Amino acid sequence: MPEQLAEDGPIVPPLLSVCAAELLERVNALADDLFRTITAEIAPYARLGEEVKADVRDFNERNLREQLTCMAQRRPMRTDSTRQCVRRRATQGVPLDAVLHAFRIGYRLLAHALIGRAKERPGTTMDDIAQASMSIWSLLDAASQTVNEVYRDTLVGLARADELQRLLLLDALLTGKTADWSMLGGTAASLGLPDEGPYICVVAEHSDVTAMEQALLRSGLRSAWRPRPDGLAGIVALPGPAVATGFPHVAGPDSVLAAVGSAVTGRAGLSPAYTRLGESAEALRLATLARSSLPAGTRRTVTLDHDPAAALVAAEHDLALRMGITVLEPVLAAPDRKDLMETLTAWLDSETGSTSEIAEILYCHRNTVRNRLDRVSRLTGRSLLRPTDVAALYAGVRALELGPH
Repeated sequence: MPEQLAEDGPIVPPLLSVCAAELLERVNALADDLFRTITAEIAPYARLGEEVKADVRDFNERNLREQLTCMAQRRPMRTDSTRQCVRRRATQGVPLDAVLHAFRIGYRLLAHALIGRAKERPGTTMDDIAQASMSIWSLLDAASQTVNEVYRDTLVGLARADELQRLLLLDALLTGKTADWSMLGGTAASLGLPDEGPYICVVAEHSDVTAMEQALLRSGLRSAWRPRPDGLAGIVALPGPAVATGFPHVAGPDSVLAAVGSAVTGRAGLSPAYTRLGESAEALRLATLARSSLPAGTRRTVTLDHDPAAALVAAEHDLALRMGITVLEPVLAAPDRKDLMETLTAWLDSETGSTSEIAEILYCHRNTVRNRLDRVSRLTGRSLLRPTDVAALYAGVRALELGPH
């Protein structure tokens, strides 16, 4: 008799229906046999704890009862128990090939029992046995497809849940919500970080998480990242002595600076090193301040030590900008303001203050540089020889560079 198909799946031939009804009376014994075979043949199942093994035994019986009932009533096979079982095993970490192997064992045992019953029935022909066997293996094919789909979907769901958990934990750390961190059961391990610091917080503009992680891993640095509308915020773990042995080029904060600098596509700021994850919110503030000390549109990675004065300007930017405009207003109003500001900035950025060096940078004569600096001094009333006046001019230039917030 050819196999009949229903809208939702295969329906077994009448011979198997009768045999399945008879086997329903000994489901418990079949489930015991199946459990013993699975735990004997499949190593991951043999290693499960006793509580989980009891759960396996329970699902064996439920699956067998569900399958035999559908066969006995000649209805399309239900997959409720199969789906629940696969989801459970996936969350318990049982490998997919082991789960598939367990289902193959189940159908092998079921086929042996059903065909055995069929052979005992009067009038059963070889064609009947062949059709019954084909029907059972068709059911196995359908079950295998269900196992693959449910297992894959479960892993995707678990990965999304894990990622959401990591993002929530990072949010709690970076915003200083210690109560949320504790409620969520936060640990360094859950973020993929070591239990003890030192750590460094990083804030980077317009950067890719994968590129950043890979750049740090190449230097032996573990990290955890939180995407944000303006880029990334992350925590990087500096290696301890044992870890650093495998990466002789890792020197500490400088390695983070170099790795982040190789991956960042905009401005990036690093906090000073800190020892406890609970200090991450303050570290984030300092990293953000370091980043804000750079002018918009630049591609550079800095710490607070890079330019402390610029960091102070960024910390009180509105006040610094107002002061800068006040100090430099006469220069900004001059018709040659572009040349004057360019020369003053070059002089402030110079390591030596040499007019010859600045002239070479600006492609002009050193006397031109000297004349422009003298003009800035006259217009502002600030002496380039008096430290307090130089500090005011420096703060003013940096505030104007950072622009309005």
